[in-house]
Amino acid sequence: MASQPTTQSVRDRQRALVLASSADVAADDLCVDLLSGDSPERQRVLSLSYTRRPTRIVDHWRAAHDSLPASMAIVCPESHADREPPDGVHTTHVPASDLTGASIAVSRYLDRWDGDAPITVCLNSLTSLLRDADRDRVFRFLHTLTSRCLAVDASVHAHLDPATQDEQTVATIATLFDSIVRREDGEGWTVEQ
Repeated sequence: MASQPTTQSVRDRQRALVLASSADVAADDLCVDLLSGDSPERQRVLSLSYTRRPTRIVDHWRAAHDSLPASMAIVCPESHADREPPDGVHTTHVPASDLTGASIAVSRYLDRWDGDAPITVCLNSLTSLLRDADRDRVFRFLHTLTSRCLAVDASVHAHLDPATQDEQTVATIATLFDSIVRREDGEGWTVEQ
């Protein structure tokens, strides 16, 4: 059931739930690895971020790669908007509590990008969503989002700090994912598939 993960073993699944502390830098590194795919320069990367500004997301990408992916879009709350969005990056702002608006924004990018180039999606973080909306509403939103990603053959991963939720909430959310990537005592990762 559990094994030492490689980024590829997680990429081979289309939907991954990353369980780690919100403050864990290794989770940010894993995120970039998952978004990068096999050829980062061909990727179409979509980040739905409730915790980080677009400039921080782009800076983290650039720390790992020489250039931006073929296309990069970031959907974030208006409160996280940068005065000047990073060059070459599309940004869309939605109210933090507007899950329908976020879903529509994600769908528009997925529809626009549907084609030959690989698409990867990150949702960071479910911890923030669950603080602002009830579990059932977040579950429905995630179900819609993961279904849309599957429809266009996009890989999606989502971040959740399990210490902030009860076991039932984590178990309910986990049913929407093919694999669970878990941080173990700050040492390494395990993958449950």
